[in-house]
Amino acid sequence: MGRYVVVYTLMFLLGVVSTGYARPHSPELSGADSEFDLLIKKAKKIVPIATNHDSVSVLLDRADELAKSSKNHSYAAHVLLVRGQNEYFSSNYEKAIDLYYQALDLTEQIHDSVLFATANLNLGMVYNELEDYDESISYFQKTLKTSEAIKDSALIAKAYQDIAISYRHKKDVTKALEYNEKAIQMAQLRKDTAMIIAITNNFGTIAYDQHDLAKSLDYYRKAMDLYQATNDRKGIALAYNNIGLVYMDQKDYPKSIEYFKKALSLATELKMNDFVGDIYSNLTLYYKEQKDFKNAFYCYDRFNIIYDSLAGEKKNKMIYSIQAKFKLGRSARELEELKLKNQSQLDAIDSAKSIQIYLFIITVLVVVLAGATTYLLFKEKKLASELKDKTRELSELNASKDKFFSIIAHDLKNPFNVLVSYTSILKTDLDLFTKEQLEQIIADLNKASENGYNLLQNLLLWTRSQTNRIHILKSNFTLATVFNEVKDLAELNLIDKEQTLLMEIDSQTVVHADKDMISVVLRNLVFNAIKFSEKRSEIRLKASQSGSNVRIDVIDSGIGISEENMKKLFAIDKNTMQQGTDGEVGSGLGLVLCKEFVEKNDGKIWVESKVSEGSVFSFTLPAGEIKA
Repeated sequence: MGRYVVVYTLMFLLGVVSTGYARPHSPELSGADSEFDLLIKKAKKIVPIATNHDSVSVLLDRADELAKSSKNHSYAAHVLLVRGQNEYFSSNYEKAIDLYYQALDLTEQIHDSVLFATANLNLGMVYNELEDYDESISYFQKTLKTSEAIKDSALIAKAYQDIAISYRHKKDVTKALEYNEKAIQMAQLRKDTAMIIAITNNFGTIAYDQHDLAKSLDYYRKAMDLYQATNDRKGIALAYNNIGLVYMDQKDYPKSIEYFKKALSLATELKMNDFVGDIYSNLTLYYKEQKDFKNAFYCYDRFNIIYDSLAGEKKNKMIYSIQAKFKLGRSARELEELKLKNQSQLDAIDSAKSIQIYLFIITVLVVVLAGATTYLLFKEKKLASELKDKTRELSELNASKDKFFSIIAHDLKNPFNVLVSYTSILKTDLDLFTKEQLEQIIADLNKASENGYNLLQNLLLWTRSQTNRIHILKSNFTLATVFNEVKDLAELNLIDKEQTLLMEIDSQTVVHADKDMISVVLRNLVFNAIKFSEKRSEIRLKASQSGSNVRIDVIDSGIGISEENMKKLFAIDKNTMQQGTDGEVGSGLGLVLCKEFVEKNDGKIWVESKVSEGSVFSFTLPAGEIKA
């Protein structure tokens, strides 16, 4: 079941959005009959459902004019918050966060606790969207602290709900349930129907992460009924997708595809672009399980097009620049306030009669000012260094991404070229071939299909890993079961090359790791050993325990690897593609996956090899405990 939860992480946020409470709302203004009050109320009502957000901007432009003409800072803060919501619903996160920081800065100056709590809540939502969950929890906790001080039940409930969401994304199910329970109690006390729906949906997601599919489906159906009762079409689209995910994990594929198609149709109609991309991601996995690779590739391509159009490295860089600008602006204001305070003290000193007291106070003020200036300069320097590191990191990630896709674009075309070429020939000239020639063509087609399938499988796994969409579900299991599964999978390849796979393992050897990940690692290493070994050779798969670790070795007597290529084996931006002994091809992506999955399970992986003598790929895993 857990295989598909990774695709669902973005859906959880969209579940909150569809309720109408995910985008934090500012409190009601005094003077309900004022033009400004009516404009803000109307804008806030339109924002969550608007398809053309320019119409909201017209209302806010007029409200901004009134705020400026009245020189009312509270009005100005309201306008900034609602403008931020408008950009947030349009997925313009860099604009939204800039407006929210301006609002936060202004609310701090005017000491408005409600608006200050709301601005922090809004910032937490943006960082939640950007998957910076520690930062989002930090802002939500500030909201909770302030709202508890002023006893604002609406903000308290919203803070509980959003903290639960962030902890679920951090895979801390215990804290997620704790805060979700607090949120539902508060929502029920307030009789807040929209929030109750959102929290019900959140309970369904948590149950899904705990692999309780029946319980998860029950929550999702309750949420769907509530969405339909309130005519929340975005919520209905979300519920369709959630139910489709559960049915896919239950292997009920007809119901699964029915709900996915409903979700895609409604989300497309409502222009929920982020959500549409996630549905295509789920459909990719669905068609892959159905072995419908044509549709799987199409859906994966659609997902990439949408994903690449959304927030990426450049947008994140802009957002962190805005964050730095806000912090520096606050520091400058604090320094200016300190200077004004010092000036006031100096004026008082001018009237002092004692020159001795005068000199003492001056000295103290100089020391304080120097210390404050030094501290602020240190903070500015540290922030500049962090921005520089982020820029370099993003540059390196972008270079790796470009290199990765250039390799994949080349390798993925090869098997399809073989398939297209052969099938075109067979379509027109089938009668020209002898039985032996047809058998060879079929063998080539089978090999090309296997290569394409293996590459697509590794590609999907690597992509999900890079976007933090793979849950690590560790447990104690015997290695022998995984060894036998991998041997069964490799049987046809072993027969084809007349090779022997020997297994040396104690049936009681237990490791503590994610079983599915370790199966992927062993499968890649064993198939590589088969690929790069001669016919009628022997391959050994062994495991031995040493202290608190278990070492696994995959040993072959194949063509070996040069020292230069060994240094490049586990790097995505290095091309180490090499043909097998029967002309088999590979992208090198499998070994990159092996390294990532082993390290995610607290292990290490390495290789020892000599050209023409063979290779030994080894990795370690934490030893597990045998159940009594």
